[in-house]
Amino acid sequence: MGHRTCLRGNYVASETIGFVDHQSCWTGMRIEGKFESDFREIPDFDSAIQKLVTNELDIAVIPAQLVHGNHMRLLSDGLSVSGALNQNRPFHVVVSSDRLSHLPRSALVISDSRIVRRQLRRFRKDLRVLSPVAWAGICDLDQIPSDKCEWMEEMRRDGTIDAYTIPRDVYDRRGLKARRFALWPEPKEPGGSFFLPPIHSDLPLVITRSGYPKTKLRGNIGDEGAAAWHIMSELFSAESEAFTSSVGILVKYRSVSSLLQQAEATRDLTLEQACRDSEGEILQDGTKLLVRIEHVSSDGSRTFRMDRLIEPENIHSSSVTMDREWRSLLSTLSQPQPDHPRWGPGNPAFFEGQ
Repeated sequence: MGHRTCLRGNYVASETIGFVDHQSCWTGMRIEGKFESDFREIPDFDSAIQKLVTNELDIAVIPAQLVHGNHMRLLSDGLSVSGALNQNRPFHVVVSSDRLSHLPRSALVISDSRIVRRQLRRFRKDLRVLSPVAWAGICDLDQIPSDKCEWMEEMRRDGTIDAYTIPRDVYDRRGLKARRFALWPEPKEPGGSFFLPPIHSDLPLVITRSGYPKTKLRGNIGDEGAAAWHIMSELFSAESEAFTSSVGILVKYRSVSSLLQQAEATRDLTLEQACRDSEGEILQDGTKLLVRIEHVSSDGSRTFRMDRLIEPENIHSSSVTMDREWRSLLSTLSQPQPDHPRWGPGNPAFFEGQ
């Protein structure tokens, strides 16, 4: 199954295209040089929407993080999400002199991503993991320097901090030469750690006026990216950024056989269970949509993870089912459990104030 990620074609070539860059997705890097058309950078989300409404643009390619929470705005302006580009490298990298596992005890790591900070604490409880804002407060800075990446790199070079994390595309865009270590979304060894990417990371959405013929985009946008957006939107569109920033999610097309091999090699019982039906039988082999979601507690000590395999043609109904399951289980885990005559004394909530 092919999943092209550029906007190239006889139809799109004549369209006027705008793009918005953001630290969660450097859209310009994804589309520049990949199609023959008039394209230009738009400074922000509001400007892009206005230019679509006034017909100054035919298409706006906007990072999903900026679109999150603006569904009603699009609807009221007569706009819609017509597709998405596939996520290429949605993960963060650690910029440091050595791997995370080899950093000194109580090493200081700065990360701007809430879910990555929590995952790092889960990986190593001794690490001191802080946000740039928290570290600036400790340093008595009135505000974070405008060039946050350069600020963190200077502190790493002079030994003030041991490491920091940034999205992989930011690392490439800045042309950094320092060593980097990927926070892979899948474990590389049995029982190994993994870091599901921050939600909406590296996911450019194609916004058009409602009624725009999607046939013009056929073969030029990514099926996997569109599926990722559909699932993220179905499950989290009504959630605040304060909550979604503590969620990691991976959406990929995978075959059942390859997932079973991965589950066996990494001893991943949750993934292995996702490859079975309600009767415990292994699913028929073929290409499915793997959805892995996790919510991690603030100190990294507790993780709630859900793995599901979806038939691509049933993505809508499956997303609705996943949404119900996710909300029900997370609600249960967020409430204290009372005493039970058979199960014994109650317990505090698995996630308290998370």
